[in-house]
Amino acid sequence: MLNRIQRLLATLFIWHVVLNCAFASFVCGMPLALLVPRRLDPERKLPHRVGVFWWGRMVWALNPFIKLEIEGAERLTEGGPYLIITNHQSLLDVLVMMALGGDFKWVSGLRFFKIPLFAWYMRVTGYMAVDMKNPFGAGAILTECGEWIDRGVSVGVFPEGTRSRDGSLGHFKAGAFRVAVDKQVPVVPIAIDGTRNILPKGSWSFLGDTPFTTIKVRVLDPIALADVSEPSPVALSKACHAAVAEQLTQWRGEDSTSSALGRKTGQKSRISISRV
Repeated sequence: MLNRIQRLLATLFIWHVVLNCAFASFVCGMPLALLVPRRLDPERKLPHRVGVFWWGRMVWALNPFIKLEIEGAERLTEGGPYLIITNHQSLLDVLVMMALGGDFKWVSGLRFFKIPLFAWYMRVTGYMAVDMKNPFGAGAILTECGEWIDRGVSVGVFPEGTRSRDGSLGHFKAGAFRVAVDKQVPVVPIAIDGTRNILPKGSWSFLGDTPFTTIKVRVLDPIALADVSEPSPVALSKACHAAVAEQLTQWRGEDSTSSALGRKTGQKSRISISRV
């Protein structure tokens, strides 16, 4: 019973932080979006950077339960624009990606664009809504993504199309990579692991015995069209899927080895807890 109470209190605290940071993003970002003329900020970088501060920095800095381990974030600011892709385990993946910084636009599920205030802020910032139940809208989204890339702004998508229920890596839809082929831009794959245990699909609470956990994030090397067997969306999707899968396998293999060594030596595994 105590375990359940602890989990409930941790869940309420984390959601309190997330929602307040979202509200702060709206309060601070909307005046910039409305008052700064588009000719001075045509890419809407100012409201996005406000979101990066609140969603990507403060939401984790105010959270004592979760530690982020990020590697390779500098790759997002070296060159570009890029098509940014990542595996998808949890609603928290977007907040993890915001912690990487950089100027980019997200393609997000339509349900988030139905939340009052939050939706308004996302639209004026330039984020794009996709309706997964309407395949006929995919062309318009790809066109909008291409327009941002033409303006030198990277675009981020979840090529699996939905969150993984069990943490395994799903199939990457080739259509998500069409914009990279059409615009001749590299793809930056990003691997994320650990968010599912915090907020799994179909639940608003935690899995496991403790909310204390570590999220691992690694920005992998960009994959250009010249790096794949043929310049096609299918070839790109397979190359990116292989890169992310290899990283996840490496992490999970290390975790399994560490756990086995801990049991063998009679030592308990410990999770490092720190603020980012």
